[in-house]
Amino acid sequence: MDKPGLRQRMRMVRDVVDDRLMRSVQLWAKVAELPQYQQAATVMAFVSFGSEIDTDPLFARMAVEGKRLVLPRVEAQGIVAADGDTPLVASKFGVLEPSGPAIDVAEIDVVIVPGLAFTLAGDRLGYGRAYYDKFLPTVDAPSIGVCFAEQLVDEMPVEDHDVRVDMVVSA
Repeated sequence: MDKPGLRQRMRMVRDVVDDRLMRSVQLWAKVAELPQYQQAATVMAFVSFGSEIDTDPLFARMAVEGKRLVLPRVEAQGIVAADGDTPLVASKFGVLEPSGPAIDVAEIDVVIVPGLAFTLAGDRLGYGRAYYDKFLPTVDAPSIGVCFAEQLVDEMPVEDHDVRVDMVVSA
């Protein structure tokens, strides 16, 4: 299956997950068990959009644990890491993004990455704009792809510019 076809299929698969909040909570509990997360003081995540994994439980967990939240903001040059503890505003894509200052990517200890589909080897299918493919190589921190179990696939089309995540967690 080609990337556009797989994107369409994975959106439909994700849209019918009916226990989204419960499984999101389970997923974040799994992430919290990872040493990469436990040792991180600064975590870059994302604000969930549509039927993605719900990130509100992650944000609540991070607040209790005293971890610093960094969120992506899309600008002309691509993803900019920004202070997540600032008001969120809707982007041109309708995704909520931080309005605060950019932060140095060297401060990021782990990056949590959304996607439409993943392989267990870390191949990732995003929304087709290659934002994370361009951003991840600029960050010297482990990356964790997160998804519902239905979004795991055995294989997917991979191109030279596609960047793998270091690990994948699903629920």
